[in-house]
Amino acid sequence: MSGCNLPMSKNNKYSEKAIIVSGLPRTATTALGDILSLIDGYNMVYEPFNVSQGISEVNLNYLIPGANINHSDFDEIFNSILNLNAKFKLGVKDHDSALKKAVKTLFGNESSLSLLKSKFSINKKKLIIKDPFLVFASLYLSDHYRVIMCERPILPLAGSFKRMGWKFPEYDRLINDFNHIDIKIGKKIENDSISPSVLGAVQFSQLYSSFKNKVKGKENIYFFNQDDFSLNPQQSINQLFDWLDEEYTDKIVNKVENVNSGQKNDIKKPKKHVQHDLVYNKSFSNKYYESVLNKKEIDFVKECSGGEI
Repeated sequence: MSGCNLPMSKNNKYSEKAIIVSGLPRTATTALGDILSLIDGYNMVYEPFNVSQGISEVNLNYLIPGANINHSDFDEIFNSILNLNAKFKLGVKDHDSALKKAVKTLFGNESSLSLLKSKFSINKKKLIIKDPFLVFASLYLSDHYRVIMCERPILPLAGSFKRMGWKFPEYDRLINDFNHIDIKIGKKIENDSISPSVLGAVQFSQLYSSFKNKVKGKENIYFFNQDDFSLNPQQSINQLFDWLDEEYTDKIVNKVENVNSGQKNDIKKPKKHVQHDLVYNKSFSNKYYESVLNKKEIDFVKECSGGEI
């Protein structure tokens, strides 16, 4: 992209070695970020571009440099992460318990605490930025950084959205934002008789597919298949580490085994509304949608994807 010079300060504590983990939400970005943060010398910053708890200057989810934010403003925010001086929102939510609200007020939320951990870690000079909210900024970021884009089959994605009760209110706005980076979305996907969560997953997939067609072939972007990761975790991570040219150590091998197996092998479905359920067996992560989605929703997802599931 012309104009994408992303100027970096010489005083940045983290620079060209930073790795961005992004892609669709609900595609193992957190698990992957945790694994990569075990590479010697790396720390992970958790979702600094999450509008509800991230950097104070971020007031819009799914920033797209050159579309809904100018390049220089995006660079300034991104450099505040690299310089470890970003300021974060409290991230207090209405449904938080009194204890959780007190902890966030006194110490910080998951995003701000992850930056503090990086700031005060000893002998760690490289950074993992784990953030699905950077998915549509990846074209710009890939000019200077390695970007991992996590993906997942659309039916399990829809099941996960519905289990979490997530919607996608940014859909219409992002269609307009895409016009600024020369991506045209054809027919909008709308359906008042389908769960808003399922509709949101399908809408997100539509935008992501169009965006992927633009970035596919970029040297610094790696497409990470969550389905492969759930079924063949060691092979999946090993291939990624080959691309990153990083050592796949015994410590990381053990982490992959623990992250993907879950605490109980016989539990095949995560709990409702629990974002990162550590108990259930992740090899079933792309099967439980059959108990979450009804037939009408499954048929709708298949129709929107052209039958390519």
